[in-house]
Amino acid sequence: MKRLPNGAFLLEKSRGANGYVVASGEQLALIDPGMAGGASGVIAELRDAGMLGAVRDVLLTHYDVDHAGAAMAVAAAAGASLWITRLDAQVLTGQVRPATVFRRLSTSFGKPRLPGTVSYIGESAGFPTGVEAVPAPGHTPGHVAFRWQESLFCGDAALVRRDGSLRQFPGFIITDKPLALRTAAALEALDVDWVCPGHGRPTRKLRS
Repeated sequence: MKRLPNGAFLLEKSRGANGYVVASGEQLALIDPGMAGGASGVIAELRDAGMLGAVRDVLLTHYDVDHAGAAMAVAAAAGASLWITRLDAQVLTGQVRPATVFRRLSTSFGKPRLPGTVSYIGESAGFPTGVEAVPAPGHTPGHVAFRWQESLFCGDAALVRRDGSLRQFPGFIITDKPLALRTAAALEALDVDWVCPGHGRPTRKLRS
């Protein structure tokens, strides 16, 4: 577990995407625990850090397996609520067909599992204190980013340059490119000091 300069923690045992832990009042929220193959490592890492029992919420930026695959196992081990947008949950449950060929292929292998009871971001009561869900669609239809204190956890809404500005992922993995571009511009305009991406290094934004 690595403590970052912005006060958040970066998981070191997760696989696939970056996972983060932030304070939510006296409890903790975990953002994107990574692939299913890393679930046991994440659970052990949280337990060794004395954090497992304090994790009350597992937050997913989106449904991709490298971000969400471990979510159900980690949430169960912590006794935590699992949060995802309804739009992205509907893709995982088969209620909504992914819009692109790549997306249909990617969800046909190792699709993340959801528990019987899911908390929906923007709908269900009890969302963690001190964390704001920011709509960030485009990469997936229900993608969200999370704002915590002066930091933005952007998942796969964008990649981050060395100066903290944002750039797009390759087009073939994006569900809706025009929407993703509008999302990146909206996130770019947020007044935050740090950008913590799903892939790449957490980066302090340079001020002009």
